[in-house]
Amino acid sequence: MADINQFKIIKELYTGEQLTVYQVEDPKNGESGILRLIHQLPLRDEWNQFYHEYEAKITNYKHLPAVKVLDVWDRKPFVVMEGNEGNFLEKEQMLTGKQIDQFVDAVVYLHKHGILHGKINRFNIWIKENGEIILYGAGERTVFQPDRKITIQDDLKQVLSVLKNHSSLAESHFEGISFDHIEELQGWILRKLAIPKPGLVNLGESSKTVFESVIQEENKREEPEFVTPAPSPPKEKRKSGSLFIGVAVAAILIILIFSINFLKGGAEKTSNQASESKQETAVEKDKPKAKAVEKKDQVNLSQFTQVVSGWDPIKHASIKVAGHDYTLVAAAQKQDDSSGKVKVFVLSQGKKVGVSPEYNGNSSETKSYIDSLLTITAENGQTGLLVFELPDDSGLISEVIALTVQANGSAKQVWSDYGTEVKQSKDVISVTGTELSNLSLKNNTFTLVKTKE
Repeated sequence: MADINQFKIIKELYTGEQLTVYQVEDPKNGESGILRLIHQLPLRDEWNQFYHEYEAKITNYKHLPAVKVLDVWDRKPFVVMEGNEGNFLEKEQMLTGKQIDQFVDAVVYLHKHGILHGKINRFNIWIKENGEIILYGAGERTVFQPDRKITIQDDLKQVLSVLKNHSSLAESHFEGISFDHIEELQGWILRKLAIPKPGLVNLGESSKTVFESVIQEENKREEPEFVTPAPSPPKEKRKSGSLFIGVAVAAILIILIFSINFLKGGAEKTSNQASESKQETAVEKDKPKAKAVEKKDQVNLSQFTQVVSGWDPIKHASIKVAGHDYTLVAAAQKQDDSSGKVKVFVLSQGKKVGVSPEYNGNSSETKSYIDSLLTITAENGQTGLLVFELPDDSGLISEVIALTVQANGSAKQVWSDYGTEVKQSKDVISVTGTELSNLSLKNNTFTLVKTKE
């Protein structure tokens, strides 16, 4: 397969009537990209004009690719756009809640910048190796079919079609629905999938209202009904003689018990005082120990400060992979009063040997940017799995990230989604969300099993 100008073709991804799409690499810097080569020579000027306009509007939005090169090869115009390792959405593949959120966000961003996509299908939805979405092909239909005007309704119908075929929403949800704007469709999707995000506030919703209503409903179903006990039937009236005898016996028993306790009291008093004295001594001994443990934890975090220079250590855990002991340190970097950045550093013998991608923390306090550092090691001990949460400020929802840790200390993201609860049972970590996701390591490879709750 011949290269296209300076770009080395890695593989052909798609070919159609109007264009062919390739995954390419620039040998000058080793950067990968997505090259879109059109077949129709007369469309070169319109193609270049459109992508110049696109380039001016879409610059650094992470779910839409930026333009890297506009050029001509064999008289055919092409564009090279940003593109990490990954592949197009497969025919039977189901999108996670987070991926649906990113996909619809990309369409919202296009519409806000005056661009209608026109051809939203699985061959334009790119899923990176870390699971994130990039939407390609925005606006190209205006070049290929200039006589047919693209409308907002075209994009809305195409988004719904993708969701119908690639989401967990039942088909019945799509019957008889229509929207006038992409934000209305976005709000409907977020509520159906119970995905919280700041944008919901503008629609009269918030992550708190969405999730509190769900949780309250679940609690309501689980809470047992309180039944007022029926009044007991009246007891049969006893004879007065029997009543008198009963009262007399009770009085004698009370006097006997009081006398015995009084006599015991003197003997036990000395014993109790000695016992109390011993307990106080034991408590006094325990106090320094408790302080020592607390101090030790503080030292454990502070000792990582120089190793993860520029970051504030907030949590740590240990894991053993291929016979090597590693310390996993979650550290934060504050951006403003309500957000920051989070990374997980992999340390071995006090030195940094690996680091995770960078994530956004969405809480008001640095120490709350990350939670639940749960770890699992594969049965053969060659790979480790690390799962943690990036909580929402409401405290009801978390973005859950799963990383695999290799024997060389490298940390690679293998899964992410939203969840309301994360817990571990032996060699499985479960994430409760729209579905129950069970994460584990089978045959040394990350495994995800989703089940209906």
